Amino acid sequence: MSSSARNRYLSFAAMNGARKTRKSVPISEAVVVNTREVNVTVEGLDPGAIAGSFAVHLAKNDRRIASRFFFQASDGADAAQPRPPPQLVQFDFVLPIDVVADGKLTVEIEPTGSPLPGQRPLLERMGHPKLSVYLMLESD
Repeated sequence: MSSSARNRYLSFAAMNGARKTRKSVPISEAVVVNTREVNVTVEGLDPGAIAGSFAVHLAKNDRRIASRFFFQASDGADAAQPRPPPQLVQFDFVLPIDVVADGKLTVEIEPTGSPLPGQRPLLERMGHPKLSVYLMLESD
C-alpha cells in the first residue's frame, strides 16, 4: 500500500468515529455504502489440507498488497490418518478501494514449513476456496 493510500485510509478511520463497518446489517438499520474501502475475502479454505502453519497473500498485478497468517500445530505427519470433515476458514482483507481497483487480484497460499521456497500446496486438496470482494456498509 502506498504511503498516500495509507494516509487516506488512516484519515478515513479517524473520521469514521463510532460508525460500525460490516458486510451486512439487519434491514431495520439505516446504512451508508462505504465506497472508500472494500473487504476482499478468501473463503472456504480447508486448513487441514496444508501441513503446518501458512500465510495467505493477496496480490494485485503480481505485487503483494496484504497477507494473513494461520497458525496450526500439525506438521503434516498425520496426513495418512483419516481426516475429520473439513473446518473451512475465511481470511478478510479490509483495504482502501484504490489499492484493489483496476488490477488483477490473485491469492497465494504459502506454507511456512515448505522445504522449497515458493512450493505451493495443491489447490484441489484445499476444498473450493473462493475470492470475493464486498463493498462495506456503515451504520451508527
